[in-house]
Amino acid sequence: VMSEEYNKDIQQLGEDYRATFSTPEGLRVFEDLKAAYYHRTSFASDPHQTAFHEGERSVIIRLINLMKETKE
Repeated sequence: VMSEEYNKDIQQLGEDYRATFSTPEGLRVFEDLKAAYYHRTSFASDPHQTAFHEGERSVIIRLINLMKETKE
């Protein structure tokens, strides 16, 4: 069970990410990160490389999820 304080912290963090990536420069950086680590396959013949790629991708997924507008 998440505490109310934790939820407020996550909401603030989402607002901070949205503010950071809402500038023209931030949007360019975010689109570059998505192109490099999100819109590509994670699979590699080496399972360690696949896991590494999935780790990179999970960072972008976290950014996307945190930046979604939350409804209270």
